[in-house]
Amino acid sequence: MLAFLGLATFANADPTVSVLNGTYEGLHLPSFGQDIFLGIPYAQNAGGQNRFRIPQALNSTWNGTRAVKQYGPACPDFQPDKDGAYGMSEDCLSINIVRPTDIPTNESLPVAVWIHGGSYQAGTSALPNYNLTYLVQRSVDIGKPIIATSINYRKGGWGMLYSREIQGSGNANLSLRDMRKALAWVQENIGAFGGDKSSVTIWGESAGSFAVGQLLMTYGGRTDDLFHRSIQESGSAATAWYNGSDWYQPIYNKIVSQTNCSDWPDTLECLRTIPYETIFPFLDSSKVGGPGFYPTVDGDIIPNYPTELLHSGRFAHVPSIYGSNSDEGTDNAPAGVINTDEDLYAYILNSTGFGFPPYVVRDIMTLYPDDPAQGIPLNTGSERFAEQGYQFKRAAAIIGDIFYHATRLDDARYYSKHSPTYIYRFNTRPWVNNTNATFTDYVGSLAPAYKGVQHFSEVAFVFGNPSFVGPWDEYRALSDEMSAQWINFVSGGDPNGEGLPKWPKYNESLNGFNLVIQAEGRGYNGSYVEEDTYRLAGREYLTKWARRRHV
Repeated sequence: MLAFLGLATFANADPTVSVLNGTYEGLHLPSFGQDIFLGIPYAQNAGGQNRFRIPQALNSTWNGTRAVKQYGPACPDFQPDKDGAYGMSEDCLSINIVRPTDIPTNESLPVAVWIHGGSYQAGTSALPNYNLTYLVQRSVDIGKPIIATSINYRKGGWGMLYSREIQGSGNANLSLRDMRKALAWVQENIGAFGGDKSSVTIWGESAGSFAVGQLLMTYGGRTDDLFHRSIQESGSAATAWYNGSDWYQPIYNKIVSQTNCSDWPDTLECLRTIPYETIFPFLDSSKVGGPGFYPTVDGDIIPNYPTELLHSGRFAHVPSIYGSNSDEGTDNAPAGVINTDEDLYAYILNSTGFGFPPYVVRDIMTLYPDDPAQGIPLNTGSERFAEQGYQFKRAAAIIGDIFYHATRLDDARYYSKHSPTYIYRFNTRPWVNNTNATFTDYVGSLAPAYKGVQHFSEVAFVFGNPSFVGPWDEYRALSDEMSAQWINFVSGGDPNGEGLPKWPKYNESLNGFNLVIQAEGRGYNGSYVEEDTYRLAGREYLTKWARRRHV
């Protein structure tokens, strides 16, 4: 977004907005006809005595005007070189807002709230992939203007450290509590920006999609009118991990020891006194092992396993778009190590988090035979991509279904019982910008063939940033199609519209309907509707055994 800020100083006066705490001054982008407000705090600094504590409401006011013209710092994570372009600190709970400049005074616009991914361990709303200007511009172009926002939230151990001490103090699952605090800020303040607080869509990808699924289930489905629609791209509440004290307590105890807090009567209170620079390396998710830090079933904000909440109807009954990419599993399948039946059996049996008995592993291998034509990437025939492992495609099919396609199937069946639900399978191999060049310098290629339509493939097409969509007319047309569908849904809960492929509700077929979203050209034949029956026996079997993964 900041690539365009140099244009702003030569145009209209920068916009000001007065919220409950005071007045902010943003930036006007004349080339887009937009106002942007970046890095607005939605809660207090999460450091010091607020570390490992539920987000605290802003309690200060001011006179005059405060500038909000640059993204706020990323919340701490283990890759500051990538995520820390605008700083990295515990004072990171912020929201960005992009709106059309000319909003009629008698009109309030629908609001989208983007929750970034990053495996719950990394990421920030400031990444260029998440530039919201093109999506807002597209909304104006099709006559359905929206306000788009994005948030930062605590990740890794900063947001999801767990132990008896944390559970007992009521400070578990801070990442989700941050998100709800941001949504509460939207309810209190978005009207000042021209937004409609009664028309809010929560929207995320990967861990952001896990989070959207979890927000639907918080407090057993209590929304508190914080949101009214949801979009999930590649991930479910049941994709995530839910380890308990047996997993986290040794991690917590080690951090207490490393920071010399062992002799304090209240070790959690001691951790709040440790300087940021001292405690930072001990919360490095990349060194924890296993999946890292994730939300837990704390009996409060997450009252039970997601599958239990889903099957008992204890989730928010709101309209939803939800989908996955054809080849999700290529990102999770281990490269170069699954060559034989024995390799695959050992991997599934012994990997952290599956918990399948031996006979279940054998059943899974029967349902997913060593036939490359049935493997992932889809539609790659007898090609094995053997340099990734002779049975890489078989492993990718299984692992992608465990975490994405089976969980999505289960969710869709229950979501659609209560609310309009639109399901997609994205099926276009992405173009990759090899140089991170500007939008005028297309130096890139298709993603590697063995990755296929991999995890994250659809993001560029929804956001519409030409730096990531690529130079081809067919891809730009697909981006126009997808962004319009998302905007239509944010505007009214239905992705359909003039000139777009007909997208039926999931439950308009007994087997469920998906919209297969793909380009028209470059080897693809355009979007079409399918019944949700691909790898059905395998996905249903994995759903049956999902509880063994503690979801």
